[in-house]
Amino acid sequence: MVLAQLVAVVFLAVGAVLLARGGRELRTVVHILRNDPVPVGSLDGYTGPVEITGTAVADEEAGTVTAPFTGSKCLAYTYEVEEYRSSGKHSSWETLDEGQGGVDFVVDDGGARVRVNPDGADVRFESQSVTVSPGTELPERLADYVERTEAVEAQDGSVNLLVTEISLGNKQRFTERRLDVGEDVYVYGQAMRGPATEWGSNLVDAVVGDGDGTPVFVISDTSERGTAWRIARGAITETVFGLVIVAAGVFVLLSVLL
Repeated sequence: MVLAQLVAVVFLAVGAVLLARGGRELRTVVHILRNDPVPVGSLDGYTGPVEITGTAVADEEAGTVTAPFTGSKCLAYTYEVEEYRSSGKHSSWETLDEGQGGVDFVVDDGGARVRVNPDGADVRFESQSVTVSPGTELPERLADYVERTEAVEAQDGSVNLLVTEISLGNKQRFTERRLDVGEDVYVYGQAMRGPATEWGSNLVDAVVGDGDGTPVFVISDTSERGTAWRIARGAITETVFGLVIVAAGVFVLLSVLL
């Protein structure tokens, strides 16, 4: 009975976490779809929540940043390293390392331009993944990354059985997501007063970034609706899975109590 109660509590706790996370993501979708993007030119002197779309352009002062896995020059990126691990009948991808980086960039909608500070953004870029089997030689940049990263070990061990050689280790997956120069970009954030601009410049006197005045700060390399759908897919999956786990926990708990 005690074991069954413990199982029920674990199910309820895991389900509650998934429901909370899925609900938070769905609220982000609602915020995105509630309003429409505005012309960048209207941000001159404006402060508050705002949605904008346009082309991502490098800021003359900030330049670009180098993505860790491909070495691509970009404006913002995230990366994740996972390892496929098995335990009995269960197997799953386990995250070993992750992070993100970026520099201030400019959004140009054809009529005006505005700076964006990506710090603290929930970035939603298209992913590019490389899966490497154990014993496979890594590309140079990935090998350099693994060598200097304590959390990630090269899966290059092997056992020589004379007639054959067996590779030891696990599959690894390296995923990179980037906002490249010249890509379409969608931003939902807070417009704040920026540094003064030169006379005649089409760069507005504002900076869009993270702030207390907006419930979310999202940067994406697709349209408003495309961004909402990207977020909604994962949110719906987590919410449904959370409901199933909570229902299982309630069933187990009732079976013990009744």
